[in-house]
Amino acid sequence: MPTAGNNTYRRLLRQGERLLRRRARPAPCEDAAFDAFLLLEKATGISRTAYPLKKNDSPTAEERAEYLSLLRRRAEGEPVQYLLGEWEFMGLPLYVGPGVLIPRPETELLVEQSLELLRGRPNPRILELCGGSGCISIALAKARPDAEITCLELSAQALCYLRRNIARHGVPNLTAVEGDALSPPPEIAGCYDAILSNPPYIAAGQLPALQREVRQEPAMALDGGPDGLRFYRGFHRLYPPMLSPGGFLLYEIGEEQGGAVSALLRTAGLQEVRVLRDLSGLDRAVLGFSPPNK
Repeated sequence: MPTAGNNTYRRLLRQGERLLRRRARPAPCEDAAFDAFLLLEKATGISRTAYPLKKNDSPTAEERAEYLSLLRRRAEGEPVQYLLGEWEFMGLPLYVGPGVLIPRPETELLVEQSLELLRGRPNPRILELCGGSGCISIALAKARPDAEITCLELSAQALCYLRRNIARHGVPNLTAVEGDALSPPPEIAGCYDAILSNPPYIAAGQLPALQREVRQEPAMALDGGPDGLRFYRGFHRLYPPMLSPGGFLLYEIGEEQGGAVSALLRTAGLQEVRVLRDLSGLDRAVLGFSPPNK
């Protein structure tokens, strides 16, 4: 019911915005208003569309306590995605939490490019390495139900989220496999039309300087070794032979890694190697093709 007092959802939301702007450490949240509303929705169940009709109603004591608890955790640097327990990737809600990399919009480039390259190729076989939450594989599985997709992940925590997300989206054409992409298990042996990965690619020495929210994500999903290229070096020896004639490798990269990763793909015998840019104009992926007559 509407209230004439100060105990309203509207006032609670403003309180949340102020808390994130003033108390977040070591610096205020860049998206304080956005985060404050997402956490209000989580604590109260009031959606953005329902909020205008509910904003002058009174929150319960339980809702207020839950909201303030979420705000304090956010102010201490916990990623808002972990607090919500899910995040969208290409319009698909995915379970996320401590132990799994948070899906990011720039990774959508790998899905979009793969779908374009696989157009007209029936029943493609696809392998994803270092699959994390499964965002890439699930988006591909939804868009191409005729595809046979295998998603490899080493972390037990991430694998749990991957399997939950597969069940959530009902994609029987996607199989999760536990294993190390640098020492692949026999279950993934075979021939693939596309091999994709968003591997760890941050240089180990750069990890302490990352934003505090990013440092909450699993180090094993970020740490690419001394120069960030550890996984690409391992991949270029293992996976090009597993490509079908004319198949492709597609890797997400750091914005300064295009030249080095391209050279590795060329050394492995791939053709038409090129660097792809994201919507911000930054180098974001490297693509290479297996010879059509291999």
